[in-house]
Amino acid sequence: MPDFEPRPLHLHTLESYYLRRDNFGFAAPKGTVAIVEAEPLPVADRRLVIARHGQDTYARRLLRSNDSTLIGLTAETPDPRRSPKTKFLPESEVALHQVVGVIFDHETVMAPGNEEAVLLSDALFLQKIEIAYRIVEESGVPLALPRQIALGGRRIEPDQFSQYEGTLVAITLEDGSSIFKRVGTKLPGNLSHLRKFESIGGLGSSEILSVGAPQSGIRSVLNARLIIGVLYHS
Repeated sequence: MPDFEPRPLHLHTLESYYLRRDNFGFAAPKGTVAIVEAEPLPVADRRLVIARHGQDTYARRLLRSNDSTLIGLTAETPDPRRSPKTKFLPESEVALHQVVGVIFDHETVMAPGNEEAVLLSDALFLQKIEIAYRIVEESGVPLALPRQIALGGRRIEPDQFSQYEGTLVAITLEDGSSIFKRVGTKLPGNLSHLRKFESIGGLGSSEILSVGAPQSGIRSVLNARLIIGVLYHS
């Protein structure tokens, strides 16, 4: 079974927030862009949200109780010793924007500040999206989960992989299978047409693939696209 399958892309009315903190854990590190529903609406328990309260903007996970008008906004930092305290606020005073995805590949630069997330006035990076893939296996956990959607950008030619080392790519192999990997380094010397493609999650594995020239016993890359981000809900 492939790691992903191509699918049509339908984006709703969205807004984007630059994340200044690591409050979303490994799924959306500091410096990535959160894609949220533009209209504030009721949000289910345990969802990631951008929460606006007065002049403050929080990037947190929402916590609900069945018998309380208060909501909790908690952070999931990679280092729990540096996690900010959970905020408890009256839900009626908070505008909740559910996070529907995250963008990894963008050119936005933001100076340090007190706000956990900053609304971006434009989302030009969304124009880079050319195709979307439904993820069907678990090799990308926790960065990308089964049934979520990987957003694909430009095609990567065989002689361009060195420019994209460390980035996420969706790869179609000549045997018809599809995988979701991080571009690694090429092998030295006469094996320079072979390249390591690394697992992006805790459940996958790295693989050596042939790029631009065949190699006996090694699967070959047919085409590849840069992964710009992931949609959680569609």
